[in-house]
Amino acid sequence: MNSQTVSNKVRAAYGIGDYAICLYWSGVGLYLLYFYTDIIGITPLLAGWIYALGIAWDAVTDPFMGYLAERTRTKMGSYRPYIFYGAIPLALSFVLLFWVPPFEGTQLFIFLLTANLIHRTCFTIVSVPYSSLTARITDDSDERTKLTTARMIGASFGTLTISALGFPIVLWFGGGEEALGFIYLGMIAGLAAVLVLSITVRFVEERKFNFPEAELPSFTKVARSIANNYPFWIVFASILILISTSIMFNSNLIYFVKYALDLHAYQGLILGVSSGSALLAIPLWAYAALKIGKRNSWMIAMSLLILGFLIFYLYPIASLSELLIILSFTGFANGATGVLFWSMLPDTIEYGEWKTDVRTESSLYGFMTFAQKGAIACAALFLGLALTNIGFEPNQEQTAETLAGLKLIMTWVPLAGVTISLMLVSFYPIDKIFHQKLIQDIADRKLVNAKN
Repeated sequence: MNSQTVSNKVRAAYGIGDYAICLYWSGVGLYLLYFYTDIIGITPLLAGWIYALGIAWDAVTDPFMGYLAERTRTKMGSYRPYIFYGAIPLALSFVLLFWVPPFEGTQLFIFLLTANLIHRTCFTIVSVPYSSLTARITDDSDERTKLTTARMIGASFGTLTISALGFPIVLWFGGGEEALGFIYLGMIAGLAAVLVLSITVRFVEERKFNFPEAELPSFTKVARSIANNYPFWIVFASILILISTSIMFNSNLIYFVKYALDLHAYQGLILGVSSGSALLAIPLWAYAALKIGKRNSWMIAMSLLILGFLIFYLYPIASLSELLIILSFTGFANGATGVLFWSMLPDTIEYGEWKTDVRTESSLYGFMTFAQKGAIACAALFLGLALTNIGFEPNQEQTAETLAGLKLIMTWVPLAGVTISLMLVSFYPIDKIFHQKLIQDIADRKLVNAKN
């Protein structure tokens, strides 16, 4: 067996960790704006500001967290201690995030923003070290694809769980009072996440690298390495544009279902089908990546996603079954994005090391999430402005013009992002053979340096 081969136990233990991460990530992405507008009752613009400021705070703290974790030395490793000790505070912050406080006006805004910042900080402490573990477990490209596949299956199960069961939990435990139901949702999701993350910490071990903390590259060298890593910039730009534009579809789907189709009682089924189809597609896209390459798989998936958004916009959706069919198609195409992105990103670490003799892991991941979340913050602000401009009013009957505007925002903004992403990844240079060459060249260089 190859020394870099990862056991199924480790793959499963690592993959299940993203189940917990996505209970939080998808829970916020799917429900927070709705919670602010339809439960608390603030305007879409104010909700967008709070959401955006929370994500922007993430963008500031993520690179710092990556830099700190990379320099941490404990018996548990560099990354696992943050996952272990951060799990319970993260769960408690999630409950706080979905609590309706007895405040109004400025006090309400300050509380909601503070709760959001607390949750985002706790999320950063756990999620950045977790993401960085991929490169620390193995440097074999195919093994990373398999490892990332396990992670994306876990992530998709997490998204499926919070999507399909979120509203049923809210409606069942709330007994018609959605505000109470969201508290139960926060507690159930938080408890599940704590238990799952303990499995990851217990069974995943980090490879030991033979360099002391004092020999770690300076911030200047890390920044220079990232600046000269053009495959990273291709992956970086493509996913950045894709995620920041896709928020227009994902965050508006609940509103579209509730106000345009009058299917609010079926939110769990609808969101579950969308995320479930993405989950089922992950093994197929992982197989495609191994057989035809990550770049080619990405381009096929983006082409299908373009077609799906066009159908969603042009077809006059009038029934639950029609909506579910279209969402299944777009979900299938969207299933490729996570597994391909998170398996391409670690490969760019070796490219940077090969190019500059500087290896960056957490710093690169931290910088990636910095820009990613900065873009999401801008997108959230744009979404709040867009909903305001089309005349959206929470818990009111929407006009035909408002509903038409909602569908326009949901499709044409993501369409532009998917198209740009497809064009960018067409220039991605790292395939399996090239990556193997990078690994061999790095090993040979280290051998020569050791002899000298």
